[in-house]
Amino acid sequence: PFEVVEHRAAIRPTVKDRRPFLGRHPQFPQLALFNGLGAKGASLGPFWARHMADFLIKNVTLEEAVDIGRFHTQG
Repeated sequence: PFEVVEHRAAIRPTVKDRRPFLGRHPQFPQLALFNGLGAKGASLGPFWARHMADFLIKNVTLEEAVDIGRFHTQG
């Protein structure tokens, strides 16, 4: 038998549509968000990090499926 000497729990940030959440905050454009990778963060993180870097440094457009703008409504 094994003795449990320590236990930890954590949450995985995700979004309602289960897609990453990348882009600039709509009210504070100096704030960039990179979140919502959920259980696939370790495998998808490097892929989306490259896209986020290109977005921030080269002004490349983010894919609509992960752009924070998909949740932003005017007014």
